[in-house]
Amino acid sequence: MEFSLREYRDSDYVVVREVYATGFREHGSSIFIAVLQRLWVQVVLLATFLGLLVLFGSPLSATLGVFGVLLVVRVSVQCLLEQGVRLGLSEDLQDIRASYMRPGQVARFWVAEARGRIVGTVAILPCVEEKGAWELKRITVLKRWRGRGIAKALCHTALEFVARRGVKRVVLFTSMAQVDAHKLYDSLGFKKEREFVWPSLPAKLVNFLVYKYAYGVGV
Repeated sequence: MEFSLREYRDSDYVVVREVYATGFREHGSSIFIAVLQRLWVQVVLLATFLGLLVLFGSPLSATLGVFGVLLVVRVSVQCLLEQGVRLGLSEDLQDIRASYMRPGQVARFWVAEARGRIVGTVAILPCVEEKGAWELKRITVLKRWRGRGIAKALCHTALEFVARRGVKRVVLFTSMAQVDAHKLYDSLGFKKEREFVWPSLPAKLVNFLVYKYAYGVGV
């Protein structure tokens, strides 16, 4: 195995936060493409082109108008990503030890190491959104290390941890653009329960969907 897993240490703090931020931002292109594939966005682009073409009679003006819409979409996606990064860094990742590593707490944070550096993370703790469930969080693997089974190993470790402590239900939240992650969750036995637009202005502008998955421990 070219990687190893271990529990979080205080000396990992800065690197873990960097890995989270980097991994989150790496989804920018896939989110942008996913938004462009939505029918309503394509209709808006076509309507913009045809409207400007009729109004000005210039293919160049119409094309520039389409590029303007694309720029708005791209900026909205970037704002969305930065909001996500700031949110994570200011919540549980603000004080990782207090959030996950206190003695007697049914919560834990793990890192994956390869070639002497941290390349992935996962965490689990009681879910704020749903009483009685635990939430699988911070599932991040740096782009160049994906496709090697690291994410699956991290998730298995977290699920085994809560299973030994009598937890019966685990949930997670993921975005519409993380298609490979959806396949991973399906393979682990998670089922998608619902979807909703992330409650922020940039998310609403591009209709950015978040999916909730659930897993029955021991089922």
